[in-house]
Amino acid sequence: MNDAGDEGVDEHEDTGSEQRRDPTDPEETVVAADRLLQSLRAYGVEYVFANLGTDHTPLLEAAARLRAADAGDSYPTVLSCPHEFVAMSAAHGYAAATGDPQAVLVHVDVGTQNLGAAMHNAHRAAVPVFVISGLAPITETGYPGSRDHAVHYAQDVFDQPGIVREYCRWTSEYQSPADPATYVRRGLERANAAHPGPVYLTASREALELPVTPSASLSRGPRRTTPSGADRATVETLAERVAAAERPVVVTTDFGTEPSEERVETLVAFAEAAGAGVVEHGPTALNFPRNHPLHVGYEPTELFDDADLLLLVDVDVPWVPANGRPNEGTEVVQIDPDPTKATYPHWSYDVDLTVGADARRTLDAVTALLDPTDGEEGRTHWERVHERAAAQRADELAAAREADGISPVELSAAVGDAIDSETVLVEGAVTSRTSVLDHVERTKPGSYVARGGAGLGWAGGASVGIKLARPDSRVVSLVGDGSYLFSNPVAHAWLAAEYDAPTLTVVYNNARWNAVRSATAAQHPDGDAVADGVPESEFGTPLDLSVPARAAGLHTQRVEEEAELADALAEAVDAVDGGKPAVVDVRIR
Repeated sequence: MNDAGDEGVDEHEDTGSEQRRDPTDPEETVVAADRLLQSLRAYGVEYVFANLGTDHTPLLEAAARLRAADAGDSYPTVLSCPHEFVAMSAAHGYAAATGDPQAVLVHVDVGTQNLGAAMHNAHRAAVPVFVISGLAPITETGYPGSRDHAVHYAQDVFDQPGIVREYCRWTSEYQSPADPATYVRRGLERANAAHPGPVYLTASREALELPVTPSASLSRGPRRTTPSGADRATVETLAERVAAAERPVVVTTDFGTEPSEERVETLVAFAEAAGAGVVEHGPTALNFPRNHPLHVGYEPTELFDDADLLLLVDVDVPWVPANGRPNEGTEVVQIDPDPTKATYPHWSYDVDLTVGADARRTLDAVTALLDPTDGEEGRTHWERVHERAAAQRADELAAAREADGISPVELSAAVGDAIDSETVLVEGAVTSRTSVLDHVERTKPGSYVARGGAGLGWAGGASVGIKLARPDSRVVSLVGDGSYLFSNPVAHAWLAAEYDAPTLTVVYNNARWNAVRSATAAQHPDGDAVADGVPESEFGTPLDLSVPARAAGLHTQRVEEEAELADALAEAVDAVDGGKPAVVDVRIR
């Protein structure tokens, strides 16, 4: 048995050394690891956000071979990420800014588990990310990459992809002697399918060390699915129903997630022609300019008494039934490429007309059939609603400034004053989110990004990924104190400093889990927990949240007084504009 194993080593090592003469020559066999890296780059992946382990030695050696062959530009730039959650969040941010999936490299089952909430976020936000994970070696001896440490036994599990399968559009294991490029191309196709999201590929050390014969073309990239608009008859039906409505309302979450001004322009043109108010319910992007007179807020249930037609456009959760339901007789129309929401176990909204089609193309076609004079009543009505909301926000800010301490409203308004319309705002403020949406005005496509899922801590890594994707843009993330702690703050601070991706993080520090306190008060308003002040939600020991960033040499400040706020934010913005990442920890009431 041992002799046969030794012969196996000689055979594979001889074959491997022969092909290493030129890892870039398509006429020769190449090591699978070389081919994997080359295909990622050829198919458009700029970065591999990597948290490395012992299972990645073939890829590290492959990168060295390519550099030695003066082919360093034939594989993606590898960025070392001190934590997997930050790596996945950074890739998410990059893809959200560009539409192009990037790669994440993690270590066997434990690294996959550390992706955790970040994988959930990309899944729910429908953001494409290509995740690659090593496997425990499958052989004990006889092959390059065979087990050589006790940990390789501990890391061997029955179904590693099962950890994340529910969150992925595709999972697979690379198996030699197949061309790795075929797996990369298939994974990227599935990541960018009609309902985008993460994909997950595993590979053992032995498989990545073996020679393969290239079969896939690197010049012909993965297919991208382009959903079509509705057919002519459906478009005409939609136009008739919109024209018949006096006060239509569009409810959307991620119509603007595709990084294109055209989508926002489409929604503006439709709303103006139809006389429709636009509600962004839990937005993950800027879908509609928030200073536009037809923007009518973020809570659709507040408009149900006024609306006579609801158009659900690219939205997973159009409203929360516990907060209200549409009035009897209000027609509900859904336009969505994924109308049945297959990734949701429960989706029980009543819809009168479902259109499974690309919303932008469909709304463009409907707008072309509308007579703008038909929407006059709706435009007048929703403009008044917009004006009333603006007046209420002004009153809210004035009242906040009269009270002691810094409120979330004051902090958000100060952030709005400190940045310009081109700044990319990365939002993870949780219970302070309403203040951000209301008081940090966003008008430009791509100027607002939110996580889309429930995994807190996303904004730190995501802001670095967005900065890498848009190096000429200022990137500012707004986070709660709990979210900041979840973000692995040292890891994302180091990532920003190491790879010249300066971002500003502003922490809304209320020294508690406010979401926990609020939920308890909502469910048991007269309960004992509320009477006690929900002490379990409090951070009893004061935390200086600027400290973690100092470990990476960032610009840091703490703010406890209103008089300090504007200057602190201005200094931090200047630091970031000058190339130095910054964190401002603001104590709010």
